[in-house]
Amino acid sequence: MSRYAVGIDLGGTKVEACLVDETRTILARKRRPSEPGLGREKVVGNILELVADTAAGARYEAVGMGTPGTYSAADDIMYGAPHTPLYEQPGLVSLLRSKLPVPLIVENDANCLALAEFFAQCHGRFSTVMAVILGTGMGSGLVLGNRLHRGPHGNAGEIGHTSIAIEGRLCECGRRGCGEAYLSGPSLSRRYAELAGETLTPDKIFARSEAGEPAARRVFEDSCRIMGELFANCVNALDLEAIILGGGVSNIPIWYECVPPIVNEALFGVPGRAIPILKAVLGDSAGVLGAAYLALREMGLMEF
Repeated sequence: MSRYAVGIDLGGTKVEACLVDETRTILARKRRPSEPGLGREKVVGNILELVADTAAGARYEAVGMGTPGTYSAADDIMYGAPHTPLYEQPGLVSLLRSKLPVPLIVENDANCLALAEFFAQCHGRFSTVMAVILGTGMGSGLVLGNRLHRGPHGNAGEIGHTSIAIEGRLCECGRRGCGEAYLSGPSLSRRYAELAGETLTPDKIFARSEAGEPAARRVFEDSCRIMGELFANCVNALDLEAIILGGGVSNIPIWYECVPPIVNEALFGVPGRAIPILKAVLGDSAGVLGAAYLALREMGLMEF
């Protein structure tokens, strides 16, 4: 008899759900607007309707949910979700939990991506990896020794908010020099606008860089150096074997060509290591699938 779990990927504009069975096969996947501007009860109602629609009568045993911030059960708040202020107010998760008939496990969306991508392309090959989401912000998740590493407060792996220049660019979190202030999609656009006087999306900036435009080339040359040094710091600290890139900005090919040599040159200790930068292979299904894995672990069907 099959067993079922539901994964939820909660975003600022949409919420997505998937139904999986005990073999980790996705049986259904649907999405709808999350509508945080209409209040907590509306968001919870949207999630519940989506779960029911996606499950379509299947007797699911647990629900896993990825969120933009790090959820603190003690405070009932998602910390670190500045793009969606409603999520940083107390009560949303506890309200959802009270209305679900099964356990709800909540995790940062970058950790969900890390889980999904680890099992998709690293399990049995690498045991210690970091997955990084490059998009509107910069988040990351860690799998250390084949186990999801979240830390005692669920905040492990936040390299997007470690400073690479303590007097550097102002980040949306209020600190200076954060990796996100240089490498997120909006940050790449802002840095180009400061040089060229025109605001473009990162893919269009990259196209101009490929065509030889000096301002665009400078943005990506500097970005590769910044990313390489930031990633090398992580490898030196955690002895990572590989780094996975996901999110919209990860589709720019220069990262995979130019960043690994910078990382490898900056490594300390054992010589001869080559740390691969892997492109996420699951596309936009990674977050919701990783959330479903949380539910499968709760059911005793996965270990991580």
